[in-house]
Amino acid sequence: MRIWRSYALALTMTLFLAPAIAWAGPIFLTGHDPDFHAQDSAGAKNLLREGLNFVTGGTFDDGPATKFLWVESRISPPGGHRIGELGLNSIGLTLGTNYDRVNAAELATVTLSNYTAIAIASSFGGLLGQAELNGLIARKADITAFVNSGKGLLALAECFPGGGNCQADLLTGPASNSYSYLPVSVSAIATSPPFTVTPFGTSLGLTNGDINDATHNSFGLIGGLNAVDLDTGGHVTTLAGDVRITDGGFEPTPSGVPEPASLVLLGSGLAGLFAWRRRLR
Repeated sequence: MRIWRSYALALTMTLFLAPAIAWAGPIFLTGHDPDFHAQDSAGAKNLLREGLNFVTGGTFDDGPATKFLWVESRISPPGGHRIGELGLNSIGLTLGTNYDRVNAAELATVTLSNYTAIAIASSFGGLLGQAELNGLIARKADITAFVNSGKGLLALAECFPGGGNCQADLLTGPASNSYSYLPVSVSAIATSPPFTVTPFGTSLGLTNGDINDATHNSFGLIGGLNAVDLDTGGHVTTLAGDVRITDGGFEPTPSGVPEPASLVLLGSGLAGLFAWRRRLR
């Protein structure tokens, strides 16, 4: 009984200390709009699937226990746009089973911690509107905490400033406010196709055929993330990585930060040490 009490105490102490450690979460940013193109493109289906796979740790299609949150307006699609959510349906995902959805009004009160990841529709050709973008910006601190707790973020195309045809008109809000719900500077710039997958992108299961539908922005340099594909000008068009968000931007997972499984092993080891010391006495 004393040994079990020691084990319980050690494990409780370990789990109590665990939240104090800054976990890193998976982020996948892309200038492609696979929510639009997945509705009739096999390559875009794979890009959308692999993006979701990365940010959910492979659980995006498991069922209700691992749902992610989809952010998109529910207006009638204007010309050149589609309902991005239909891209999710095209890869076999179901509302209420694999994901929940919110528009701007619902975003203000949704409990983010109920989800494995946040997935954000494209502003062209999906339906991320200015209201949703503003709602995400308003919850910037919550998104930071969400990622730093180990959960994921998938963000699809937002047109570069002045690019036109964006459902979220990036010129009506703060200057260059693309992706500004992230608490780091993310610059969206004009893109130059065709696109080429990097070795890191290949490791995620992507090919050049997955990334060469019409595309709406590339990125300036963003430290801490890995290039997934590049345009002909060498600009990164998709970035991904396991990072934590700090005042200095994206920081890759420190090699010294233990994962949850390691903490459980640590707790077990402490319990064994307590039991051994008690036996000696």
